[in-house]
Amino acid sequence: MRSKLATKISVAIVGVVALALSCSVVALLSTRHIGGLMQDAVKENLSSLRAAEELDNALLRKRGLVVSFMLDSGNPQRLEDLQRTKQSFYDALDLARKTAHTAGEKALLDELEQAYQKYDEKRTEMIAIYQSGENEKAVAVFLNEVSSLSDHIDRLTGEFIAENKRYIESATTRAQHRIGHINWLVGGFACLTFGLGLLLAWLFFHGVFFPLRKMVADARNFTGQRSLRAAEMPTDELPAVGEYLRSLMCDVSDARSALGENRRRLMNAEKLATVGKLAAGVAHEIRNPLTAVKMWLFSIRKAVGHDPELDRKFEIISEEMTRLERIVCNFLEFSRPSALKLEAQSVSLLIDKTLELFGHRIEERKLRLVRNDAEPILPVMADGEQLKQVFINVLDNAVEATAERGEIRIVIDTADETDDRSMVVVRVQDTGQGMPQDVRDRIFEPFYTTKDDGTGLGLCIAAHIMARHGGRLVLESSTERGTTFAVWIPIARKEAHEQNPGS
Repeated sequence: MRSKLATKISVAIVGVVALALSCSVVALLSTRHIGGLMQDAVKENLSSLRAAEELDNALLRKRGLVVSFMLDSGNPQRLEDLQRTKQSFYDALDLARKTAHTAGEKALLDELEQAYQKYDEKRTEMIAIYQSGENEKAVAVFLNEVSSLSDHIDRLTGEFIAENKRYIESATTRAQHRIGHINWLVGGFACLTFGLGLLLAWLFFHGVFFPLRKMVADARNFTGQRSLRAAEMPTDELPAVGEYLRSLMCDVSDARSALGENRRRLMNAEKLATVGKLAAGVAHEIRNPLTAVKMWLFSIRKAVGHDPELDRKFEIISEEMTRLERIVCNFLEFSRPSALKLEAQSVSLLIDKTLELFGHRIEERKLRLVRNDAEPILPVMADGEQLKQVFINVLDNAVEATAERGEIRIVIDTADETDDRSMVVVRVQDTGQGMPQDVRDRIFEPFYTTKDDGTGLGLCIAAHIMARHGGRLVLESSTERGTTFAVWIPIARKEAHEQNPGS
């Protein structure tokens, strides 16, 4: 099974770190070990050298005291000094034995002790001869035998010092060899670390950096100038990939939203196609008898004459028939929408005409109407009657949702779309209780209504009319403080406006 790139890079990083730590630990421990060896060697050999020097100094003092004794005519004080010097020589000899390292050093010390004993005996003999009055014989013994033994002791002491120096040189050589081995070991670790570092760099460049650059190039070629400008793009690969991924995620999110919207529209279209034929047939079947009933009602009312009680009943029947006729018209509009008659229209004028139809309802409910028209508002390209029907549906919902003494606000403004289209936006805001989320999700579905006497076609037909105009009907917000619907209408082109100056 092939290892993943992350595993390879992780193993390489762990190897580099482990080798670096191992190299550091080995170097640190070896340095401490070698330092200890050198310190011990210097300490021990320095003591040995001092002992050898003490031996040599003690012998020199003895020779000096012997000469002083002879020159001072056998002064007894010199003999006492000689006795003390003898003890200092043996003390130095004991110290040298304790610090001796090699068999050669120990053999030299044994020989040195024997030579000193002979020297001491011959010196004692010479002093006795001198004290007996045979001065010349004593001088001859001193010059021939005592001096010869003294020179022999000097030579042995020199050999001991030389042996000690050879031991120091040997210890130094061993330490240098150990340092050389450690240097080779550290160098080997360094080479392995360098090799693993190269492997890690190769894995990074071939497994991460180069694919990342290719990804950036592919993303740049894919997105092009559609959503990102070159001046806004970072030069580093990782931030660039991040920007492209964010752009791609936004595009995917937009595409998903558009897909959901298209799916919803497709479901509505299927529902429209299924119900449309039935609605058209039912509407035609109801419309013909309804016309006859209206004619007979008019005839009966005329024949009966003026009767207040009957007039009230006739009005109720007439209102219900009007409502039934409106339902039939909605079914017909839903099943077979009429062709658009696009002309340059004044939105303000269409709102004025629509409000004339709602004047009595607004006064009856004591509602406060607030109007805010931005200046100037350019004409829109629309079918005036159908656009007025959209306003009627939206205002009808606002009036029904607003409690008595509430407020309805109508705001007319302009806005620019992302595709450089200019739009007139009419926002109708009420102060009702708003809509729950489940109602907001289905508000534009055909035949969905929360009213007992509603058909569920008003907002559906209004949204369909705006889609045919190239605009849209949007539920912008619905909270406890009220609901806002926005009608987006394309602004008429300049030449269309000039052809219809009186609209």
